[in-house]
This record gives sequence, C-alpha cells and structure tokens, in this order.
Amino acid sequence: MRPRVAIGLDWLALTLAVVAVGMAWTGGFYTVIGGVRLSMRNADRALVPAAIALALRWWFAPGVRPFGVEPPRWQQWRARVFAAAADARETPVWSAWARAGLATLGILLFGAILLQPQLRRMDAVPDFGDPLFSMWRMGWVYEQWRGDPRPLFSGNIFHPEPLALTFSDSMLLPSMTAVPLRAAGVHPVVAYNILFLSGFLFSALATYVLVERLTGSSRAAFVSALVYGFYPYRFEHYSHLELQMTHWMPLALIWLHRFSASLTVRDAMAVALLAAAQLYSSMYYGVFFALYAGAVLGTLLLVARQPWRRLLVPVASALAVAILLAAPLARPYLAAQAVKGDRDEGSIRVYSAGPSDYFRAHPRSATYGGRLLADRYPERALFPGTLPLALSAVALVPPVGAIRLAYAAGLVAAFDLSLGFNGVTYKHLYRWFLPIRGLRVPARMSIVLAISLAVLAAFGTRRIFGRVRTPVGRTVVFGAIVLAAAVDVWPAIALHRVWWRPPPIYDALKGQPVVLAEFPTHLNISHVTNAVPFMYFSVWHWLPMINGYSGFTPANYEPLMEGLRDFPAPAAIALLRSRGVTHVTVNCALYVTGCEPILTAIDASGSFRPVAAGQWEEQPVRLYEVVH
Repeated sequence: MRPRVAIGLDWLALTLAVVAVGMAWTGGFYTVIGGVRLSMRNADRALVPAAIALALRWWFAPGVRPFGVEPPRWQQWRARVFAAAADARETPVWSAWARAGLATLGILLFGAILLQPQLRRMDAVPDFGDPLFSMWRMGWVYEQWRGDPRPLFSGNIFHPEPLALTFSDSMLLPSMTAVPLRAAGVHPVVAYNILFLSGFLFSALATYVLVERLTGSSRAAFVSALVYGFYPYRFEHYSHLELQMTHWMPLALIWLHRFSASLTVRDAMAVALLAAAQLYSSMYYGVFFALYAGAVLGTLLLVARQPWRRLLVPVASALAVAILLAAPLARPYLAAQAVKGDRDEGSIRVYSAGPSDYFRAHPRSATYGGRLLADRYPERALFPGTLPLALSAVALVPPVGAIRLAYAAGLVAAFDLSLGFNGVTYKHLYRWFLPIRGLRVPARMSIVLAISLAVLAAFGTRRIFGRVRTPVGRTVVFGAIVLAAAVDVWPAIALHRVWWRPPPIYDALKGQPVVLAEFPTHLNISHVTNAVPFMYFSVWHWLPMINGYSGFTPANYEPLMEGLRDFPAPAAIALLRSRGVTHVTVNCALYVTGCEPILTAIDASGSFRPVAAGQWEEQPVRLYEVVH
C-alpha cells in the first residue's frame, strides 16, 4: 500500500509542477462548466499543492525510491541521457594563432557583407532617437575627460534636475573606449558608428574564443561566433548602442568554466572583474548575466559533484570584489531612486515576453520580417532564426555532457526570465532582488539566452561534422552552414544621414552662465524623437537646457512641455521665467509648418531680445535672450 501511495504522490507532484510552469508561461486558463467559472491563473496554486504532495510523500514512505524505480534502472536511463565524454574537447590541428587569425578574418568578412549598408554610410543612423542620445552620452563622458567641472552623473539636460545621466544606462565603459577617437578628432557620428559596429565584432570574437576552448573545433566555434555576433536581436535593437555591448559575457564564461574546475580565488576574481565590465557597458546585461551565470555554474558544479565547502572562500571573495567594483556606479543610481522610483509592474508587463514572441521576427529581418507572427509589441520580436534552433536541437539529442547540460539549464533560466511577469521566477526576483526593480524590459534577457543557443549550435555543428567522413564533405557542410547563417540573419537596414554641424547660433553663448529652452518642443518628424536633436547639438556646447530625453522622464517634465506647446503665449513665457530660462532657440528646420508666425510673435512680444540669427538646413534659426 505504501509504495503505491508514494508513487502516486510522486506523479501528482510532478504533474502539478509541470502545470505550474505551463501556467506561468501561458498565463493560465479559465473555463465555465455548468455555469461555474473555473480559473487557474496563478502558478502558486499548483506549486503549493506540489510541495505539499512531496512533503506528505517523504513523511509517509521515505524508504520508497522515487517513482518506484530502483537505482540500476536510474543508472541505465542516466547513461542514455548523460555521458561525461560526450562533450570532450577535440584536439585542434592548427596552431592557436592560425585558428584565431582565420576566425577573425572570417568574422570581418561576414560582417562586412552583412553590414555593408552601414559601412558605406558611417555618417548615418537608423533614426534620430536613441543613436543621437548615445552620442550625447558618449560626448558627456568625453567632456568629463576633458575636465568639465560638473559632476559626472549630472548631465546638462532636464535642468535643474541632478543626476540626469542616471535616468538611463550611463554606458561608461563603451564611452571611455571612444575617448581616443574623439580626442583624435573623429566626428561624433563616425565615432558612434565605429563603437556600434565593434559590438558585433567583439561579441563574435569573444564567443569564438569561448566555444573553441569548450569544443576544440575551430569550425564549430566559428559558427557559434556568427550565431551570437550577428544574432537577430541586434538588428531589432539597431538603435541601441549599449545593447550591442555583449562581449564581456562570453569572456566571463571562459573564466567561469575554469573556476568550476579549479575552485580557486583567482579564477573567481576574474569572473567578477569581467562581469563588472559588462555592468559598466550595459547595466541590463550586468544584472541578467549574474542570474544566467548562476544557472550555468550551478549545473556544472552539480554534475562534477564539487565539494560545496570549497566554494565559500572564492565565491565570497568574488562577490566582495564585484560589490566594490559596482559601488561607484550603483551609488548615484541609488541616490536618484527617490526621484525615479521602481519600475512599475504595468510597464514591466508590457515588456515581458510571451512564448509566442519567440516566433515573431522584426521588420529589419529581410528573411523573416512579415512572414512569421506579427511584430505587435515593442522589443518583443525575439525569433532567434532557424539555424540556431536546428543546430541546438541536434546538440541536445542524447547523450550529452556536462557543458551541454549547463547551457541547456542557462537556456531555460534565460527563457523564463525573459518572460518577466509572465514567467515563474521574475516576479519573485522583482520582490526581493533590488537591481531587477530598475529594469523595464525583461525581454532583453533573450540576448543572454542567445549565448546558450550559440554554444549549443557549436556542439550541434560538431556532431554533424562527426557524421561526415571525408574532409571535403566537412568543408562543404561547413560552407552550407555559414551560408545558412547569412541568410538567417540578413538585415534590412534603412539609414538617415545625421546633420554634420549644429546651428551656428550657439557660438554666441560660449562661456556664459545660461539655461536654454529649445523649440520646437514637439517634433512631428517620423524618425526624430523630441528633444534629441538639441541634445546632439549640445555635444558642441554643453550648455544647460530644460529639454531632455532618457529612459526615465522626471514627473514634472511632460507638464512643462505641455505648458510650452503654445509658445510664445504669455503663459508659456511665464513658465520659462519660472524655470530660470535665460535664452531660447527657435529652429525652423525642425518645424513642419508654422515657424515664421512664431518668429513674428516672438519679435512682437517684447519679452525677448535677439542675440543671434542664421541659417541651418536652409531654414532660419534664432537665439533670443529672455527679458526678465
């Protein structure tokens, strides 16, 4: 009797756990039976009974084997699924320098073909929103390097708000790497595009190094480099510089694997240093990678059955170093928390992926855009491409080794986290893990998921090569996979040339203590975001302005902009004076219509003194001093 009850409780707990995961990923269900509405929306309603069933089972029949299966049977099943030698590293034929050199040339050629529209137009960007915003962030760090006395995190926008740089990702490390370009006289737009394209190259190279160390196969590693370095997500976020900066994660994983084998403080410290570099490059990925790395490392340690006591000192040391390195970045963001607050659940749910989003392709995909599920939601077109899915499926056919198990665990963890409040774990992390509360877009975890797909794709490629007997056959298969990778991610990139110079009127204000208000405040141009052109112009002058754009907007900003919509009405002029505005610019090239009447009304108001006038983009541009 006891064995049957115990086995029944085992199956009940497993069934409830599967139901809980299904509810979390699909949102649950409801139905009406006999006029009675039955619903299952909360995964906890299945998880709690599952936990109770397990507790009862171990209390009632602790001596009964799980599901009534004896150890020899478990061992047979385990041998069919897991084989330690399955992931053994191959012995490379060529030298490390030859392999790395050929891989670098191949990645450069692949990228040059794929990104040739951008390489031909290094003075252009996809829109005048986030790209120009990133130029402003890069420029502000360069200005600080040149000795600007203002605090690093208090940018010149949203005057008089302090800590304006913390309203979005400050991307300090990428901006610092661009300082030599700016110091050498490279134009801000060209410097931006060089840094932007480097994200593709360095991410691919870092992935190659990681996977070549894991597999020993340079060809399989090259395929993984293409998968990750040119992952479709990068083209969905073609306007977001910091979201291309992913190369620190594969490098950190190299040392993570070393640590899983050595358990030394040195290797743990290396992981902490590289993870901190990722945090300073993209705060989203710094937080997400810590969670992903935990899943990968935990699986590796479990499979290797490493003694947990040996982990205490190196892990504690690495955590201490990571906290010390993150503190200078975290401190201003925590100081701004009183103004910003946490991201509310409503906005996070908008950017929480659903399982079906992994079958939505972004319009920038020339191959799949418009051919799969419609791209209905912002930042949720997450289709990874056919090739990574197919090769990963080949890799996960049993038997598999510890590395594939670890990256499969990372894949599951990243997928669930990308679902945000639609998943199992994110809602609990939001409640207890402070860094998560400042993040708005859980779906961005999909680029971390891509690391698992890239590694598994390499093992799938290696398995396919193992079935091909001749060197010529393997070369043909390799070429076909590379060609398939290019077709899979082929982008459709539309670009707009950026203005090469700002309007000439700002020269009249150099060295003066001024506060600007720039008009128009509301732009009706499809590819231009409000306030961002003026932030781009400020890269040449860095004068304080009440205008601004960022990931977070101060609570009083939108009412201010609405109050200025009727400028130069008397109420708008009074509002400018109340905010301490000393000068106003009017740029007719950014008005669709109606600029001349505004200039006439300003001249007739008696509240402004003309300071400078000129032409920009063949339209009038004016600078006025506000008469107080």
